[in-house]
Amino acid sequence: MSTIHAKHSGKKTPFQEWPTLTKNRHQIQRDENRYAFGAVTRRLFALEPSILQQSHMSKIKLAGGVTAGSRLACAAAALTSATFVVNLNSPISAASGQVTPSVSNRAPEAQLTSATVTLPIVMVREFPFVQGEIAGIKGKFMLDTGMRDALVINDHRVQLSGGTRIGSGFFGSGQTFDIRLHAAVDDIRIANMRFPRVTSVRSQDARMLEGITPDFLGWIGYNFFRDHALKLDYRRSRATFYKKGPQQYLRGEKVVVVLPFQTRKLPNHPLLMAQIGGLDAIVSLDTGMNGALYISNADRTGLLANGHLKPTSEPDAFDTTGVRIANMVDITLQSLEVQKGPSPASKSIGVTENTELELGYAFLKQYKTVWDFRQKKLYLLSR
Repeated sequence: MSTIHAKHSGKKTPFQEWPTLTKNRHQIQRDENRYAFGAVTRRLFALEPSILQQSHMSKIKLAGGVTAGSRLACAAAALTSATFVVNLNSPISAASGQVTPSVSNRAPEAQLTSATVTLPIVMVREFPFVQGEIAGIKGKFMLDTGMRDALVINDHRVQLSGGTRIGSGFFGSGQTFDIRLHAAVDDIRIANMRFPRVTSVRSQDARMLEGITPDFLGWIGYNFFRDHALKLDYRRSRATFYKKGPQQYLRGEKVVVVLPFQTRKLPNHPLLMAQIGGLDAIVSLDTGMNGALYISNADRTGLLANGHLKPTSEPDAFDTTGVRIANMVDITLQSLEVQKGPSPASKSIGVTENTELELGYAFLKQYKTVWDFRQKKLYLLSR
């Protein structure tokens, strides 16, 4: 990626250029009422648009008052550079004058109501997907706890008519796309669940994620299951959702440890305290990533010196040892990407600590996990 510019409510603001990132391996990738970008090969990043101007990342220099309210998602291993221009309208649509529904009120029909639901998952690289269909078009939805909307549709894969324009953007090729909110989308299937009509559905062009899986339909996120606990079992390729509590979702399981977590600014981002070789850190969890460590240059040098970071054949990727989470569990991580902090997501999710360890598949694949956001507990189970 060579440059990013942005506009707000149709008026240009003095956004600076985003220089070419490390070895052209970075793309704008995702946001959950946030922007997101990162190394295509390793993880998905997230960033709150309203705090772009305060970002201290050395490789990102943006300014201006972009309003939160749109998730821009794009990632593709096949694409190594791009220009992306974003134009977000305010929460009141410029086109219609109507107030845009809040994230929690979108796609209410696409929220689980049954007591227990099991969905088969398909792993593509480090990302969990669920087979589905929209109006006869088959494909995959990413199961992404970092996405707050219950459902977001990739309208590059699924052609939708109408809808209220709530933002827009264009790729480096010059091709433009709209970010839209649709009054209703009919005939949606997620695994074996059918939704005849879902209202207040957001869509956007996410063709870059088609580089991960060409049949990418969109996302199912936190609001899809917010009244349920999520049990994620990568080995058996299934996600099970439980409306009841531990007496149900722990039946027959061997609990390794129970990790109480906190959330700060966003309800779908669990945070836990940790140490890496004695260095204090905070852990953030998200199924839509592999993992990454954000750390100061001085602390990185210290971890290298004491052997807790060991270089690999991949640039900026390190085998990481000495990780202790919540003073309860010790883990080792392979080929973890290490970057200078703070992370792009830190302010949007409320992280103030100097060192942040983002954990997704690199950690989650080592266990079965239960995410109970209602009790704010993460259960690590024997696989």
